[in-house]
Amino acid sequence: MDSPHKVARLLLGLVVCSAIFSDYWEYSKQYHANPETWMDVLGGTADAPQQYRIGVPWAANLLRHGPIGLRHGFTSIDLVGAAFAVFVLFSLFERSRLYGAAEERTRWFGAACFVFLAQYYLAWTTWYQRPETMPSMAVLAATLWLMTAHHAPRRSRWMAAPVPGMLALAVLQGFIRPDVIIALHLGVLLVCLKGAGGGFALRRGTQAATSVAAILIAGGIQYYLMHVVYSHAGYGTTPVFQLLLNATHPLRWIPFALFVLPWLWLMTTVVRGRGRVKAPDAALLAGSAIYVCLWLIVGSMDEVRIFLPFAMALAPLTSLCAMQRFIASPDTVG
Repeated sequence: MDSPHKVARLLLGLVVCSAIFSDYWEYSKQYHANPETWMDVLGGTADAPQQYRIGVPWAANLLRHGPIGLRHGFTSIDLVGAAFAVFVLFSLFERSRLYGAAEERTRWFGAACFVFLAQYYLAWTTWYQRPETMPSMAVLAATLWLMTAHHAPRRSRWMAAPVPGMLALAVLQGFIRPDVIIALHLGVLLVCLKGAGGGFALRRGTQAATSVAAILIAGGIQYYLMHVVYSHAGYGTTPVFQLLLNATHPLRWIPFALFVLPWLWLMTTVVRGRGRVKAPDAALLAGSAIYVCLWLIVGSMDEVRIFLPFAMALAPLTSLCAMQRFIASPDTVG
């Protein structure tokens, strides 16, 4: 246990388990306050936009057997999603050239940064808790893995076909929360249009075409759910556009400022040119900026778990930039 990645993996396992333990008790509190909670979503009578995010409630309902309740299904899905996302993202961090070429003390610093970010972000899971957060994080992590050109000698079987993999993930996310995957692939398109394709697992044109297809798939599913399956769903008393409320309610600013501080530091570092970021990371960062804009316009800015999938997916890049900024010599991040 004297290597940083082994210690970090152990600590990450503890971080995930601790977060999901708290996560379960939030679901349990909801259930004991109202045993029929989430049944309106399954019955098709919930308000928009929650009614359109049917994928996770369906899956959790399928897990209900005997004494297992819906809250246990949600918790199980969150555990799998969080563990998958965190360890896939840490694997991307380990495979980066900067981490591989760094000396031991720099690796320890980078691993510590990653563990800190995982703890920092997952602590917000139960703030306005929703069951689509962890699965969205897992889908984003898997998509980033598929987009990234890997330099390891062995390639996993599920990595052998990134195009069908990314499209399948777009289908899945279309039933969970399509705006996440749409924002990511819009970021990919922006990077491809700039001609910066270095680092993608696919050629730039193929990746751009795949991203267009993924956007159409996720958007098409959202349109079908909104206008065909659940066309009756309304927004109730919740206003669709939240920008004015976000600007005029200072109490919303506090959790937002706390949560996005690492993201703002990363964005500032990259924009100032302190390190050359590879195409997949640049695409993710661009997609996150698009998503922040959407979040501020149509989402409540204090519901910071909305941004958790992007924040966690950017943890490898944030850790690498921290390594480069404070310890390592300038080099390509990634």
